Amino acid sequence: MAILKKVLSAAIISTALVSVSPSIMAAGKIEKATMAEVSEAVDEAVRLSDETVAAISEGADKEIVMNLFKETKQASKRIESNVVDRLRQKANERLRQARSAFKKGDTGEALAKMTEAAQIFKDIKAKRNAF
Repeated sequence: MAILKKVLSAAIISTALVSVSPSIMAAGKIEKATMAEVSEAVDEAVRLSDETVAAISEGADKEIVMNLFKETKQASKRIESNVVDRLRQKANERLRQARSAFKKGDTGEALAKMTEAAQIFKDIKAKRNAF
């Protein structure tokens, strides 16, 4: 009898998990971005990366530059395209390196890395528009 209770309770629990799981997963799913949304995100990433380069080269306040790094990173996260995904990862890596160098006080390296990131975002825009 004890074994029957355990088997029955295990069957009920597994059935409940299987029936609830797909509906829970579907509730958290976000729709895939449209072509227009991706193009807008790419344009914003290019604009923000150029603003960040300008702010670093002009010697803007540290807080302003750090906010620009954050906004550029957020804009790049909205680029949902398999065509340019590798380039986006490369740009994000340069962005991370630039932010790290800037936090350490090395504005020369930060400017160089951010300039690379800005160029990669421009390459993403060109590749995205060619697609």
